[in-house]
Amino acid sequence: MKIDFEEIIRKLESKANTIYFDTDKLKQLLITAKEKAEGNKQLMEIWEDLKLIIDLVKDWIKGDYKELSKTSVIMIIISLLYLVNPLDLVPDFLPGGFIDDLAVIAYVVKKISDELKTYKQWRSINKTDETIEMKAEFVDDTADVEDIDDILNEDEDTDEEI
Repeated sequence: MKIDFEEIIRKLESKANTIYFDTDKLKQLLITAKEKAEGNKQLMEIWEDLKLIIDLVKDWIKGDYKELSKTSVIMIIISLLYLVNPLDLVPDFLPGGFIDDLAVIAYVVKKISDELKTYKQWRSINKTDETIEMKAEFVDDTADVEDIDDILNEDEDTDEEI
């Protein structure tokens, strides 16, 4: 089985661009992708990469991480759209049905590997700062801005399809 990655990108690029400009849809896509991947034995091979790109997009949405190109965000969205679509090249309900999803995510991770490396470095530096900030939040109860992680982890009932 040969996967035409460029064809997949062409087919999903328009939808990915729409989601790029709609934060609510992007948040819902992150939730759906994470839920689909959690505990899926076939996807364990790429679980760390998947968590990394989801965290990257979360930090980008929050405005904490700004060094992410639009092209990389679109590529990540495309990979997540492909993952959540049960009727892709190899339907997910078939044995081995996630092999194409694995390949698409691995392809995207490889394409944006330089930006992922930069993000990992940023995250390793800023996680220490984040811990200090979290301690300060417990002392300073004047902050009333809802954290994106809380929003992304809420159970949302929605009829809107991604």
